[in-house]
Amino acid sequence: MDWFFPLVGGLGIGSLLKGIVDHFLVNKTKVKERSYQEMREAYLGLLESLHDAAVYPSDENAKAYALWQTRCKLFGSERVSKAAQNMVDTNEDRNGRFLAHGELLDAMREDLKKA
Repeated sequence: MDWFFPLVGGLGIGSLLKGIVDHFLVNKTKVKERSYQEMREAYLGLLESLHDAAVYPSDENAKAYALWQTRCKLFGSERVSKAAQNMVDTNEDRNGRFLAHGELLDAMREDLKKA
């Protein structure tokens, strides 16, 4: 009977440790999911504002693009930020803009696969 109380105590400590580990794993998953959603929202917003700026050129749409570009700097990768800026820099160069657009989409796709 000397083994009974240590066994029961060990089970209690094991359950407690499992609960703590589960709590941290769940929190890590939630943070990762939230980060993915923020990144996805920023990228979709950037693409939508890019479309609006191309179809309906105006100061308001240019400012909206700049706002989404800033969100991409916060939640996205450096590669996406550079590609978004490259879109602005190649505004007058049709071939350069086409390449920059492809680079932007590739960078976004790569980031979303990693997340």
